[in-house]
Amino acid sequence: MAPVCSSTIQRNIWAIAMGFGLLGALALAPMGHPLLQPALAQSQPGPDPSLSIMTVEQLEAILQGEADVVQGGDGQWEVTLGDRNLLVLANFPSNRMRILTPVAPVTELSVEQVQSILLANFHTTLDARYAITEGTVVSLYVHPLQSLQANDLRSALRQVASLAETFGSSYSSGELLFDQNAPNRPEAATELEARLLL
Repeated sequence: MAPVCSSTIQRNIWAIAMGFGLLGALALAPMGHPLLQPALAQSQPGPDPSLSIMTVEQLEAILQGEADVVQGGDGQWEVTLGDRNLLVLANFPSNRMRILTPVAPVTELSVEQVQSILLANFHTTLDARYAITEGTVVSLYVHPLQSLQANDLRSALRQVASLAETFGSSYSSGELLFDQNAPNRPEAATELEARLLL
């Protein structure tokens, strides 16, 4: 594999954010780019037989029904929800899927923003998370493909878009808050967190 220039990757990721398209940026990415490689995961038990098994084709059909625009295919799509472009990657043999969108360059983060995204990953992000890849903060959702249910996929799309949109303000997936300051939060949970954080 040829070495990948970090500035090239950052340029491609920011091409996404500037509206040149996720698939266009991926097309420019070198073959060894991590986003183009199947994710290696721990072996998992088979899907619950009482649930339907998500396929790449079913995932694409759901994307067509949920997104304003869907481009791509064969496990790699760029979808548009409102003003936000998201990349959806799926690999049936590896039983993995992910949804992501760029948020901000790591070099532009303040210490307070880093602390805020780490706190948000625990309290306000629900199933999506902030993550860092190739020098860029992204909003990310990762799930086994075959056990993914249609409503979970719909929720994940909204959560990833919301995390990107609320970066710098509420840092929220917009659906459910597991807030440490909620008035009905059990006191035992707060005490346990305090002990663990010491």
